[in-house]
Amino acid sequence: MLSDAIEIRKIHDARDEGTRYEVYDTDTGTSLGIFTDMEEAEEKRQRMKSSTKAEQEEDNDPDPSVE
Repeated sequence: MLSDAIEIRKIHDARDEGTRYEVYDTDTGTSLGIFTDMEEAEEKRQRMKSSTKAEQEEDNDPDPSVE
């Protein structure tokens, strides 16, 4: 998953429940969650980006058995 592929989309509900925000992975085409608050969506996006970064660092570890 590319960290810059995680974006926040604004969703307008047809049932007039107001605006919601979807955290979306454009690389895989997967929704990562829908939130009523932009701040919550941004927190989720940041967590996903930091998780992806940690995975990439782990993949580049020359000796993953040593911690």
